[in-house]
Amino acid sequence: MQKVISIINHRDFVLSLAIVVGLILGETTKFLADISMYTLMVAMIAATINFSFKPWKDTSNLFKPLAGSFLLIYVLNGAVTLFLAWLFFKMSGMEFLWIGFVIVAAAPPGPAVVPFSTMLKGDNNYATTGLFGMYLLAMVVTPAILFVFIGTALISPLMIFWIMVQLIIIPVIVSRFLRHPKVLPQAQKVSRTAIKWLFFLVITPIVGMNRSVFFEEPGTLLTTALVLFITMFVLGVLYNLIVIKAGFKKPIIVSSTFMLTIKSAAFAAVVAFRFFGDEPVVAMPGAVLSVFLVLFAVFYSFFVKYVVDKMIDRRNRK
Repeated sequence: MQKVISIINHRDFVLSLAIVVGLILGETTKFLADISMYTLMVAMIAATINFSFKPWKDTSNLFKPLAGSFLLIYVLNGAVTLFLAWLFFKMSGMEFLWIGFVIVAAAPPGPAVVPFSTMLKGDNNYATTGLFGMYLLAMVVTPAILFVFIGTALISPLMIFWIMVQLIIIPVIVSRFLRHPKVLPQAQKVSRTAIKWLFFLVITPIVGMNRSVFFEEPGTLLTTALVLFITMFVLGVLYNLIVIKAGFKKPIIVSSTFMLTIKSAAFAAVVAFRFFGDEPVVAMPGAVLSVFLVLFAVFYSFFVKYVVDKMIDRRNRK
């Protein structure tokens, strides 16, 4: 029985279930879309319980993960995402899909960066510091990207800033109270399960509200998938080949790869629902991204085992 529960409660199972449920229920998941902001806020409280500011006291631990994460997630990933979206959608007059990809490019890294990095023995300091640092930096960077590429006519930078306050600042403040020594052990135990199922409640309407696009517009779906395949799989593989030759250590390679490739599908969905609730296609990139998160985690675990480890071994023998 315990084994069955562990399978049902596994992160990949929960995310896969969200995709299946979304496809089955379709637009009846709209009520979940309407409360997605508050669902994600609670999920962020649970996710930030484990973060401590203590390592930040030593500033030598900060610069490399923060600078590296910014260059990877916003400069490199953002630039490639925006260029491909402009090429495939903006140039073709598919304005709402272009907006959807701008939101993805502006999104902070996904919380899955930390557990994925831990799973493959990445650098925990790089993953946690980079992730949390990018969430704080997103308070400024995200509204700026949306303002530059979408403008104030469709989306309010001030409203985006308020969304960031609700999804970052408030959860951090609340989670500090939950870090009280008498509360923390139990809070950590509950948070592990809560995060998975709260993200289930966010991912389900992303897929559900776009069910018609999944089934009725295969060309749009395939093009969207192609853009995300390039920004995750192709970009991730090329990055690994370059940094291995540059002499990077495996833990840094693993954590920085996830920082480069894992965007927050939940954040993209919340912004899409809040500003473009009548145009669910805006959430389409986030919907496909949520599927690709699982696929990339599975792919990269094999890639590390059969490519990265062997290349590092050959490099070290020279």
